[in-house]
Amino acid sequence: MTKIPPQRLQELHHLLDRLPVPQKSEVNWELLDLALIHPSYSGENNDYLEFCGDSVIRLEVTLYLYHNHRSSLGDLTNLRNQLVSDRVLAQIADSYNLDRFILTAPDGTRTEGKMRSVLANGLEAMVGALYLSTKDFSLISPWLDRHWERLIPPLKSKPAFGNYKVALQELTQAHWKQLPEYRLVHNQPPFVAEVWLQNRCWGRGTGNSIKEAHQQAAAQALPLLEKFVQEEADPSA
Repeated sequence: MTKIPPQRLQELHHLLDRLPVPQKSEVNWELLDLALIHPSYSGENNDYLEFCGDSVIRLEVTLYLYHNHRSSLGDLTNLRNQLVSDRVLAQIADSYNLDRFILTAPDGTRTEGKMRSVLANGLEAMVGALYLSTKDFSLISPWLDRHWERLIPPLKSKPAFGNYKVALQELTQAHWKQLPEYRLVHNQPPFVAEVWLQNRCWGRGTGNSIKEAHQQAAAQALPLLEKFVQEEADPSA
């Protein structure tokens, strides 16, 4: 018999209908409820389930790529890194309006800058709870794989499968035999970083993490440097 209040239990049922998860009888409702409690709300929260779910999602997407998208290991790694990024996981969580189900303190947690992390962590914790309910992917893959199917084609069309930092590094090494330099302009969230090459700033990016700020800076710099290389090779172009 669950100790979850009836209204909250009804909300959790509604969330699983959105995914959907048809085998509700196999769900550990206490774990699912805990997965949607942010640390700002209670000392008993989703931190450990998030830790578990992070690894579960990485393994789940790895198996999906192994079975459906054979490519070079470098390309698969870049693709996986994009799919498990906070940006993508927050988008998936947002598609289910997960913010309506996550319990947070009534403070600055729900600002736009912090909400991406709340959503991404909440999705990881929810996946962790569903995995621990059955010790397999049966409650996860049926709905999560649909997102990989949707997200992978546009990612494959981007340089280095959306990993602009890798694409920029490949370009600068090939043309100048030199790595770009990333400089942190603002070292607190939101982080701001610049990417420099040959004493010139080519891009500036902002993100909730240093890694994300670097990616955004590289994304801005890449087309500029590609154009520069092209013009250098053909001044009449």
